[in-house]
Amino acid sequence: MFRHGRQHFGRHFGRHFGRDFAPGRGSGRGGLKFEILAVLADGPRHGYDIMLEIEKRRGGFRPSPGSIYPALQMLEDAEFVRGREVEGKRVYEITDSGRESLKEHTEKGGFDRDADEESVREMFVGGASSLRSLIEAAKQVARLGNPRLIRATVDILDEARRDIYKLLAEDE
Repeated sequence: MFRHGRQHFGRHFGRHFGRDFAPGRGSGRGGLKFEILAVLADGPRHGYDIMLEIEKRRGGFRPSPGSIYPALQMLEDAEFVRGREVEGKRVYEITDSGRESLKEHTEKGGFDRDADEESVREMFVGGASSLRSLIEAAKQVARLGNPRLIRATVDILDEARRDIYKLLAEDE
């Protein structure tokens, strides 16, 4: 019986963390929509170009097409971006309301486009490395199958998650 729980914990734990983990995911202060708007503030681009530019700005972590294209559709529906066909590709450009939204986000401290990109990239790469190490440690615990260690590990992970959400709440 416990074997199933161990396999589930070890097999799925890393799958839900790390693959698309990167700054800007979700609807928080540095949400993907604002990353897209920031890219488009520099000029029109098609979806794949937007993904590549975000990857470059993130230091090697590319958002998936499954997150970019729905976000672009949402931004287009909200009239923050405008899409048009150019040579068989859909090209997006930021609208005035999109620029205003990006400006408000930046003024609220969402992100500083002029910040030292290299130091932000280094911090994120270090954080991603820490997350991968944490995942590996949790997988080792899962492989051991010791119920006491697994419970303690889950408690530690839950506490870390709560602490991160506290940080986010304080930063609002």
